[in-house]
Amino acid sequence: MFDGFSRGVCILGVLIWLAGAGAARAVEEDSAAVVMGIPVGERIVSRLYWGAIPVGRSRAETRWVRLKGRRLLGIRVRTRTNGIVKRIYPVDDIIETIVDPETFLPVRFEKKLSEGRYRCHEVTVFDHEHGVARWQSLRSGRRKEYSIRKDTRDLLSFMYYLRTRDFEVGRSERFEVMADEKLYELSLDVERSERVRTLDGKRRRCMKIEPHASFRGIFVHKGRMWVWVTQSKPHLLARMAVRVPVASVKMILEKVTRVPQEEAVRMAAE
Repeated sequence: MFDGFSRGVCILGVLIWLAGAGAARAVEEDSAAVVMGIPVGERIVSRLYWGAIPVGRSRAETRWVRLKGRRLLGIRVRTRTNGIVKRIYPVDDIIETIVDPETFLPVRFEKKLSEGRYRCHEVTVFDHEHGVARWQSLRSGRRKEYSIRKDTRDLLSFMYYLRTRDFEVGRSERFEVMADEKLYELSLDVERSERVRTLDGKRRRCMKIEPHASFRGIFVHKGRMWVWVTQSKPHLLARMAVRVPVASVKMILEKVTRVPQEEAVRMAAE
């Protein structure tokens, strides 16, 4: 049961459209800026459900950070279980990508997962100029270097990039993204337009999209997933439903707010 729950939580945490250990410092100026239509200082909170039972929350945030003297955009997703599920199978996953605000290409991607007894802490550094990504496990010390393309993005920066794109009902689009230190193909089938009620009481006009991919531990191998994204840009993930043999997991948008500046500074120092 909880293996299925963990996979569902991982899916929902990453796809919010939605760091680590002092890698970047928050920048206080220009907190109301917009990067390619994405507000800096935006906080998106969504509630996670196992069937009809609320089991956790996922929070996606954007902020300015400074890394090696450069002012960059940090996108961070944190997903945690709560209530009785937290006691039985605690999940606390943090995923962060730092992107160049001019190209919206990732500079650094970090994944720090804590799911039951499982632990993972990995960092990938992108060198688009030389077509190389360098991956390292901070727990085992293992390293790997592999080739990337000029427009290669990690999954999180890719999902935020999609928030700026136009979608058309009836169309299927294909992309390539980086996951598990490899490049994978991802397709998005835009099925139809629907109104979706979110937890803030609003009924939002959305596009229902079914993604197809085979990323280990992130997308569904056996089962199906649907996402409902708002039609207006920058798109928001209003709802998600995941059906796998052992689980029915969903996520519903709860609220969109601003990140307090003092909290952004504290998060970057964690």
